[in-house]
Amino acid sequence: MDVKLSQSPTGPLKGIRVIDITSMITGPLCSQQLGDLGADVVKIEPLHGEVARWMTPPQKAGLSGFYSQMNRNKRSLSIDMKNPTGIEIIRELVQDADILVENFRSGVLERLGIGYEDLRKLNERLVFVSITGFGPTGPYAHKPAYDPIAQGLVGMMHIQGMPFGGKPQLIQSAIVDKTTATTAAGVAMAALYARDCQGGTGKGQRVDVPMIDAWAINSLPDMIPVDSFVPNDMQDPAPLAVLRTFETADGYVVGMALQDNHFEGLCNALECTELLDREGMRNVGERVNDFGPWLDAIGAVMKSFTTDDLLSRLDEAGVPFGPVKTIREFVEDPQAKHNRTIFDADHPEAGTMRYVRYPGHLSDTPAGLYRHPPRLGEHSAEVLREVGYSDEEIERLLGNGVIGAY
Repeated sequence: MDVKLSQSPTGPLKGIRVIDITSMITGPLCSQQLGDLGADVVKIEPLHGEVARWMTPPQKAGLSGFYSQMNRNKRSLSIDMKNPTGIEIIRELVQDADILVENFRSGVLERLGIGYEDLRKLNERLVFVSITGFGPTGPYAHKPAYDPIAQGLVGMMHIQGMPFGGKPQLIQSAIVDKTTATTAAGVAMAALYARDCQGGTGKGQRVDVPMIDAWAINSLPDMIPVDSFVPNDMQDPAPLAVLRTFETADGYVVGMALQDNHFEGLCNALECTELLDREGMRNVGERVNDFGPWLDAIGAVMKSFTTDDLLSRLDEAGVPFGPVKTIREFVEDPQAKHNRTIFDADHPEAGTMRYVRYPGHLSDTPAGLYRHPPRLGEHSAEVLREVGYSDEEIERLLGNGVIGAY
């Protein structure tokens, strides 16, 4: 991901205008990914700023660390959304936009009189991306939904908890929010393609992305095969037994040695070849029939090796294992450094800022960092000038508290 601060975007979405009326993780991360790919993202916030600006430390230069990871490559326009004049500004911005992203679970836009049908009248080419908890309609449509609620509903918490005494376990990360964001960004680009491709519709459309649907497609495909053919008498889905953490003399490793060549290589590398002739471990068929004994056996052997020694032996034998690192250790990993998975960029007020790169490595139109996360209202005047407001009108809007400026 190239650092191109203050340069014009060159990514594949160059020339696409995105209106971002979102907060927290799901919507902001979706629109940030569009911005990474070169779209011009205008983030509309209330005059006090969205909650992510202030909710957690560290804070510096009008930014919080949390906000910064979801809102790079955007411009900030702060508006009093309860003021009719502020709503009129949003309507004017929409007329030349390509995508609008909103993730207000309670339908704030519709309550303000700018629902999808209203927006479509203003701009029939607009792709309207609405990120919801459960769906736009249905029995749960108006219930609030947050990441842990979606995790609890979809079924994976039981799978996650089975190896830990059977008590359902939450993944300790806003995993549903983040997978929904990535899903929504992809679907938004699909809608753009449907509009603009050869033989396309020439029109935008509404894109609803329920969190439970996004989490289901990201978490269930390897869990639900037992129910692929209905009806059946197979047992309920269970964790993938080979997904186990192994303890070493000074840390932990993870990996796979299910195939015959991998299991043989492991036993030779770790000098436990007696396992190759033990009943239940002699071939992949026996090992698949009962995972516990052979996984326990190799786990016991691994405890006598340091992590570095074990991984060196297994790497030489071609057995796929790797270390379990902390996040800060991952930053220093040689492959992460080579990929620039985590990269730094200088900020004029905040100093060095650290980001996670956009994951797609495009050869000809790479993603880039064009703008650091905006301070609240930093681009209010700039954005309004682009839609025809004069300096005098902008000053009047500032004086009347309709817009804010950094």
